[in-house]
Amino acid sequence: MRLAKGTREVFDAESLLEEYLGPRRRGLRYAYPYYDGLVTNGDPDLLCTSDLLSPCLLGVNVDLDRMHTLTALMPLLQRALDRLPPGIELIEADEVTLDLVAALYDPLDDPDVADRDVKGSLIAKVLHRKRPALVPLFDSKVRIFYQHEDCVPPSPRDGRSWRQYMEMLVRAMQHDLRENADEFRRLAGLVPAGGPPVTPLRILDIVVWMSSAV
Repeated sequence: MRLAKGTREVFDAESLLEEYLGPRRRGLRYAYPYYDGLVTNGDPDLLCTSDLLSPCLLGVNVDLDRMHTLTALMPLLQRALDRLPPGIELIEADEVTLDLVAALYDPLDDPDVADRDVKGSLIAKVLHRKRPALVPLFDSKVRIFYQHEDCVPPSPRDGRSWRQYMEMLVRAMQHDLRENADEFRRLAGLVPAGGPPVTPLRILDIVVWMSSAV
C-alpha cells in the first residue's frame, strides 16, 4: 500500500491493523475499542465537556489548564462543527467541505490561545469522534509520515497557520483513501465482531500510526 500521495510504502497493513484492533499482546494495549466506542452524550453533532476528555484514551494528558482552554474553545468548535455537512466521508468530500474541515482549527490561530498547551492534534482527538469519517486524527507520528515535498511540505520559515496545514493534510489523506479504496474496504472487515465500527479514515490513521511506531 502506497500512502502519503505515493511517497511512503506500508507493508502488511493487515497485520498492523489486526495488532491494534486485537486483544492485548506483549503487554501493550491500544485505544481500540475504548476511544472509538466511548459514549458521552450520545449525540454525534453536539459537543459536551466529557468529549474533551476522550483524548486521554489516546494517551494525551488533559490536565486542568488544557481542560480550561478546551472548555473556553468549545462554543467556537461547535459552531465550526455545525458547518460540516452530515453524512459526508472524507473520500467523497468536495473542495468546500475540505476547507470547512481545515477551518475547525481556526481557533488555534487566535493569539490568545498561542501560549496554551492545546495543539491541533488534541483538537483532532476531540472532534474525530463526532465526525469519524470526515475529521482525521493526527499526531507527531502522522505529521512526520506525511511530511514530504510532494505531499505536505515542511513548514516554511515564516510558519503556517493550523488551517493552512490542515488544508494540505486532509487533501493528502483524501488522495490516499481514494487510491487505496478497495484495500480500505477490505481492511474494514477486520474489525472484531461486536466491537465498535471504524471508518476507512480511522483505519488510515491506525495503519500510518502503527507503521510509524515500529
